[in-house]
Amino acid sequence: MKPGAVRTRDEVADAIQNLSDAGWSRLRKVATYYAFGRAIEEEDLLQEALRRALDGGRNCPAHVDVVRFLAEAVRSIAHGEGEKAKLRPRLTPIANHGGGEDAPDPPDPAMDPEQSLASTQDAGNIKSAVLALFDDDEIASIIVEGIMEGMQGEEFRELTDLDKTAYESKRRLIRRRIDKHFHEGWTL
Repeated sequence: MKPGAVRTRDEVADAIQNLSDAGWSRLRKVATYYAFGRAIEEEDLLQEALRRALDGGRNCPAHVDVVRFLAEAVRSIAHGEGEKAKLRPRLTPIANHGGGEDAPDPPDPAMDPEQSLASTQDAGNIKSAVLALFDDDEIASIIVEGIMEGMQGEEFRELTDLDKTAYESKRRLIRRRIDKHFHEGWTL
């Protein structure tokens, strides 16, 4: 194989049509993982990766397995969607001035108190369920709590005194336990 060689559109389409159940399962799991907490649904994320692979928007290197290629496309698209969401301006309704009584007043985009309470309770339940998975591993528990608080990799390593290899091993353990427990998504 030549360096830089890519699969043709037909090769990619054929590989997608012949994906095993295990391959589809892995792709759905990856899409679920990267869709969590983002403004894109897992099915939309997977469909977008497939669309880009088939229309030539993304090229699959000839030496890379198609499932791995699609999983990386899902990750990349999710990251891009997250970056776009950060750049979107926040819309703030302006009070109705001078439009008369019949002029529409835009609805308040904020959640009502009942929705806010339910959302807070759901987040607390998920956080408790995830933390319970690591009751037997103090270091993993610290890393999981840090992730939930928005800490970054170097901060964890300093906090836990783990070298790079040990830190990466802990992260794999965390991902595997969460994937095993929440294999059908984030439901409690």
